[in-house]
Amino acid sequence: MIAINPVLADRADDFEDWLRTVVAPAANERRPESRGRWRVLRATEADDGVVVFAFVFEGGQPEDWELEPILVEALGREGASDALATADGMLKSDQQGWAFTKVSLDDA
Repeated sequence: MIAINPVLADRADDFEDWLRTVVAPAANERRPESRGRWRVLRATEADDGVVVFAFVFEGGQPEDWELEPILVEALGREGASDALATADGMLKSDQQGWAFTKVSLDDA
C-alpha cells in the first residue's frame, strides 16, 4: 500500500516531527510486528505550496495500516482525536492511498 499526504509546505517540518514523536512511537509500541515494514518518504522540494509525504507499507491488508486504531490504543480515544486533528491542520487535502500488487517483468 502507498499513501500520499499533501502537507502544507510551511508545516512540513512540523509534520515530520509529528510522525517522529507521535506516529512512530505508537506504531512501534502497538504494532511491533510492523516494524521495518513501513517507511516514509518526503519530497525534496515543495510544489505549489505542498510537500508530499509518501507512506510505503509492505504486506498485510490496507486495514492493517489504518492509523486511527493504532493511535486509539496508544493514546486513548480523545488523545487519538487530538493527534489526528493536529495532522489534519497540516494537510492541504485528504490523504490518498492505494493497494498494489507486484508486476512480474521476468518475461519481458
